[in-house]
Parts: sequence; C-alpha cells; structure tokens
Amino acid sequence: MHEQASAPAVPEPVVDMETVPAEITAGSQATIMFLLRDDNNKPIKDLVITHDRLIHVVIISEDLSVFGHIHAEDIGPITTEMRESARFPVRYTFPKAGKYNIAVDFAYGGRGYSELLDLEVGGSPAMGSVQKDLSHEKDFNGYLVKLTISPETPVAGKETTLRYTFTKNGRPVADIEPYLSAAMHLAVINEGVQHYFIHAHGDRPGAMQHRGHEGHMALHMGHSVPAGAKFGPEIEANVVFPVRGTYKIFSEIQHDGKVRLIEFMVEVR
Repeated sequence: MHEQASAPAVPEPVVDMETVPAEITAGSQATIMFLLRDDNNKPIKDLVITHDRLIHVVIISEDLSVFGHIHAEDIGPITTEMRESARFPVRYTFPKAGKYNIAVDFAYGGRGYSELLDLEVGGSPAMGSVQKDLSHEKDFNGYLVKLTISPETPVAGKETTLRYTFTKNGRPVADIEPYLSAAMHLAVINEGVQHYFIHAHGDRPGAMQHRGHEGHMALHMGHSVPAGAKFGPEIEANVVFPVRGTYKIFSEIQHDGKVRLIEFMVEVR
C-alpha cells in the first residue's frame, strides 16, 4: 500500500478483486469488481472524487505493451448501492494472455491510496518479452514528443523532473485540453518481478513548485483546473522513482477532444 498524503489516522483500506468470468480469456470482455473495505472489514463509504472520478483503475501488462486507464463511471453513474457496499465494477477486454498489473487509486479520510494487484489472463496470443526503447523523442500519430529528464540519469529515491515538449506539423501544440482535471496523467511502472507503481500528474513548467505540496494535494482531492484552461507546448511532472531499474512511463493528454497516449522508458540508477 502506498500512501500519497499525510493526515490523521484512518482505518487502513483493503482492496479485494473479483472477476466475471472467474477465468478471463484474452479477447473477451470481462467485468472486474473492486471491493473496498477498511481493516475492520467494513465497506469504505466515504470515498471522495479525485480528478473527476471516484476510483481510477490502471491496467498494464507484464510485458509493458498494454495500457488501460478506466473507471466505474465508464459503465454508468455511481449508484447509492455502489457507495454503500463499496463495490465498483469496471469492464475491460484484455488483448493478450499473461499477467497484468492492476492499480486501483482512490481517496478517503483525507488521504490518497494506490493499491497494486495482479491478474492472470488465459488464451492467446501470449505476451512476449519487454522491448526496451530508451529513445526520448518519438512520433505518436503525428505528434512529435520530446522528453527531457532532469537529472539526465534519474536516481532512485530522489525527485526527477520530466518535461514533455509537443509539436505537430512543425508547430508547437499550445492548446492541450484538461483531461480528468489535469494537463497530463502519468502511470509509471518498473520492469521486473516486484513492481512499483506511480500515478502522477503534469502541469505547466514550474507550476508544481509554485503551487507547493498543499496546493498540489488540493488538486488531487477534487479541485478542478480552471474552465477553458489550455496547456503546452511544454508539460512538466515530478516523479520519485522508488528503486533502480527500467521504468515505462505511460502519459495521457487530451487534444482536439481525443485522449492521446505517450509512451517512454527510462533507466534509473
């Protein structure tokens, strides 16, 4: 369990996961039910909205090639029964057989939590091995994205600044729209047997430092970015990589009304 903020003591949350069908096959839609309870085995009823959603579910394949960011609200409105029972369903079609990491992010009691679970999917095609690509300038469907890292070689346990620069057709992209009340959502996970997951957010360069810790957490705990806000051509995020190794960074922005996925890998010493 990874706590994202400090606050008075509240019961520790426990996340249970059920799937329908019980045995999931690649290529077939599955329903995943998350049950949130405290350490007294009581449903957690006082979840608060963070970034426009009650819970965020991030799905990443073991080979780091598949990414999904989904929510219970994607199916329909959150019902009173869901809140009272603390049972929240999502639906997803897993494209490959193999192991998936399932990160569940939510907040209650003044704190944000991220629980990392794993799920095995049968059938075919099977996942391959992790394909390492450390290039930091790529074309994503017409968007040329450059990633600048400071320090150039990140060090585990110390803050790293990730700066993204966006151009399209040779021109800076300066009208990136908010997506789920952020300029950018980042999902970061490492390659290896034991996984560490980070859900971070981007903003205008320097904004995180100017906002400070309390302001940044206020943004997480439900405050929205200003209506009509635009971002770019640079977006910056701060991340602390917990251990050394290779990390995949999945980043999402919204432009021209569509969510765009950006993928980079970094080595951390």
